[in-house]
Amino acid sequence: MPSPSLGSYLLIPLVVTLAETLVVLGVLHGAVGRAMRARGDATWRLRDTALVSPLLLVGLFLCFASLNHGMLRYALDVERGHGGGTHLAGAVVVAAVGLVAAWFGARAVGKLY
Repeated sequence: MPSPSLGSYLLIPLVVTLAETLVVLGVLHGAVGRAMRARGDATWRLRDTALVSPLLLVGLFLCFASLNHGMLRYALDVERGHGGGTHLAGAVVVAAVGLVAAWFGARAVGKLY
């Protein structure tokens, strides 16, 4: 059975990460947009929500990307018989860094309220 190319191993986590980040942006837009419309800003758009705190979105993207890549890489390593979790542990550390960045970004969003 031929194995897929390396490009597909990079593309799958990227597509999933983009989808996860867009879902978070949509949920955030619902909350922030409602608050801004209550304050009288009727023209609040999704773009405005994305520009409120790019650090939040970049941090979450980094967290999601590292976890998605780490899990896929770990599954491939186990399939090949290399069961070491070093790569997965590194991905968890990078995800934690992303969460710290997202936390600081969330503080900026919190200051809107």
